[in-house]
Amino acid sequence: MTPSAFASLPDSVLDHLRAAARTGRWGRGGLLFHPDDPADTLYLITRGSVRVYSLGGGAREVTLVVHLEGELVGVQALQEGQVYGRYAECADDTEALMFSRETLGRLRRESPEVGQALTEQIVAQTAELQARLAGLVFYEVSQRLALTLLHFAERQGGWDGAGPFALQDRLSHQELAHIVGSTRETITKLLGEFRNRGLLDLGYRRIVLTDRSGLLEATHEPLR
Repeated sequence: MTPSAFASLPDSVLDHLRAAARTGRWGRGGLLFHPDDPADTLYLITRGSVRVYSLGGGAREVTLVVHLEGELVGVQALQEGQVYGRYAECADDTEALMFSRETLGRLRRESPEVGQALTEQIVAQTAELQARLAGLVFYEVSQRLALTLLHFAERQGGWDGAGPFALQDRLSHQELAHIVGSTRETITKLLGEFRNRGLLDLGYRRIVLTDRSGLLEATHEPLR
């Protein structure tokens, strides 16, 4: 699991958390929930990624956020009487721990650390969502892509730029497009330009960052 607020819990608490949960598994394209489904389950992703989206005019899909390993999906379940209000689609083969509202309540009573981790994770995800929305307004696509790649490196413990850095998140160009708020064609073109500038190397669903200072510069100045 990618480090998250839950990763800092003691092993005994993590074991208790896993034992209390159901484990769900979905293939790529599988739906965790629909907008009208009662929000009765909270999901903690342990493998894969989940895209949360709504349908706009003309049935156009609008991606709101892409959740990765270690993140929560379906926080509406924390409040009784809610519906999810969104689609949640697996962008890859995905596994998640599934918690009913009753189970979460019991875990929080039995272990204050679980309640604290839950709060910290929700706060962190809310901050990331706010930063993403601000980026959609104030940054060009190339800047958002550079920021996203550096963010992935930070999730893996940080990158000092001393040598190449392989991202563990195996994301397709389409998944990156969802995260950045662009199209697959644009992301493919920009990744090629980043490679040509020596900022990264590419393989099948594999990205190796090679120039940290260059990527940082790309976050400040859009590619011309």
